[in-house]
Amino acid sequence: MDPLETAKLLLTLSLIVEPDRQRLARFVIDAVGVLGGDMFSASARVVLMLDTLRSDGLSASNTIEVRFTLEDRALFLEWHDKRFALIMLPLTPDPQKVDKLAEQLRFASESADPELLKRRNRQISEDLERYMHQAAAQIAEMESVLEKKKRELEASIHQAETDALTGLNNRGAYDLRLREAMLRSQRQHEPMCLLLFDLDHFKQVNDTHGHQYGDEYLKKMAHAMRAAVREHVDILCRMGGDEFAAIAFCDIEIAARIASKVLDGMNGKVSIGIALCRADDNIESLVGRSDAALYEAKRRGRGQYATEDNITPGVVGHD
Repeated sequence: MDPLETAKLLLTLSLIVEPDRQRLARFVIDAVGVLGGDMFSASARVVLMLDTLRSDGLSASNTIEVRFTLEDRALFLEWHDKRFALIMLPLTPDPQKVDKLAEQLRFASESADPELLKRRNRQISEDLERYMHQAAAQIAEMESVLEKKKRELEASIHQAETDALTGLNNRGAYDLRLREAMLRSQRQHEPMCLLLFDLDHFKQVNDTHGHQYGDEYLKKMAHAMRAAVREHVDILCRMGGDEFAAIAFCDIEIAARIASKVLDGMNGKVSIGIALCRADDNIESLVGRSDAALYEAKRRGRGQYATEDNITPGVVGHD
């Protein structure tokens, strides 16, 4: 077999200036030591090699590319048409040791080569920029998924808290919203009124016209309530059956205007009770006063509203 076919390339180095030649000499002597060769003899040969390289460098018009190779036990340096024998090793070195040495020499030469360092830094910068773009895309995708899940959760919560027929808050949501509104009113000293509504003679409407007509009647009530309050500010609820509630952030006077608008929208066929939240109120006391006002409106003949401050003394209860 041709020895060139079995040669192991240990290092390729571009020589331009004297420091490049000195670096090559150091790499060669270190390699001889690693492979178990005579470093003293190798140093003498390296001195001769450097003189030859300097001479060739003066006459060359471009960079000298030097190859450092191992053939069986012999170490050589090659450039242009020259092949410079360095030393014969006492034993054929272990292939794994040779591979490791070649890797170390390659890394050492690249680390000392400014142009290679620039290319490596450019590659690192390009890789970093690519990874950042990939990370940004992944984050955007995750945010999109999270936003979708958030919307799905909000839709699920809204569905769970919404009366299917009228689209108003249902009884479960009413209990939560009333507690939140009371805390807001008391902490921020913001006026808040609770209005309770009963459709007058709704059972007769159902019995006379049927449940489909009754459902449309309930939807009409929800529409009248929406038209009377501020969207996204006041809170509307269907308590169940023909009972409704409104949590309005206003004083008694404005709450009375809301009640009047609902009465107009329902052709005067609803009874309404109004109570203003007090600093010492709890849920039971506020609901109790609003319910008492609702009973007062019914007692007076229905189709009207009553406030907590104009209830007939001694009259309590609900029919």
